[in-house]
Amino acid sequence: MGDLEGSLMKAFTLWGLLAASALGLSACGAPATINQSVTSLGGSPYLQLHVTGSLTSADPTFTKAGFQLKDLSLTVDLASTNGATLSAAGSSVDGEVILTKSGSTALDVRSIGGNLYVEVDPASLDALPGVNVSPTALAAAGQALGGRWFEIPQSLLTQLAAAHQPSAAQTTRARALLGQVVAALSSLLENTPSTSSNGTFTETGTLQSIVDALAPVLGPATAATPTVSGTYSITLTTSGTTATGGSVSITSSGTSTHPTTSPVTVALQATASHDPVSVVAPTEAIVVTPSMLSQFSSIGG
Repeated sequence: MGDLEGSLMKAFTLWGLLAASALGLSACGAPATINQSVTSLGGSPYLQLHVTGSLTSADPTFTKAGFQLKDLSLTVDLASTNGATLSAAGSSVDGEVILTKSGSTALDVRSIGGNLYVEVDPASLDALPGVNVSPTALAAAGQALGGRWFEIPQSLLTQLAAAHQPSAAQTTRARALLGQVVAALSSLLENTPSTSSNGTFTETGTLQSIVDALAPVLGPATAATPTVSGTYSITLTTSGTTATGGSVSITSSGTSTHPTTSPVTVALQATASHDPVSVVAPTEAIVVTPSMLSQFSSIGG
């Protein structure tokens, strides 16, 4: 499996494991159903995930961010190329990630046969939250990148990865830390009660419980555990033993810049399907060379 789809599968597998551990123990008869539902994400040769977000608050300082997040959506397509299920296909998986802003594609990335294909709309990317590009740089990027597909060959990807490869010690430390974080969160979520109704499993808890669980892993042993307020909610939606979606939301107590306390809720919603849709390489893509990468990095001065 290539870097792109491998990372995606790891991310969604991690989410699935956390959701399963969060919801699986307290609802009577639910663990088997949840485990089967999470497994179903990789139990087909195809998977499509559509993710949207929202931010809600009565505080006017969050109004712009709320509108921006509402206009964004992320679509992920994975397709086995050898007929096996995604969980058994190994490296024979193609993937595509599409970032959409207000109905227009801002970024389309496809990983096919080890090669990476990229199409960028600089104007749409400039409209994303937190992105601030000068008019000169935006115009230069539009001329160089807009309306064109670029192919980054596997050989160049391997070269770039080698140049930024962390040391063995760094990799070992990172893996150990990730394992400790997952273990801490899993332990917390497994011991938090959940509810189920009509195929939807839900768990809620406090943000303080997450901080308390992670503090021994991420913070110095002598440091005081910070105090936070707010709640989280995780849901997993199923149809029989098939996962069809899920959501994660976090609600904070508000901000001191607003005259009255105004809670802020940030949420991500995802739907899952398994339609037989292949990931297709674009035609007439421009093959990227090391010298072209240098030119792209200098766009806008």
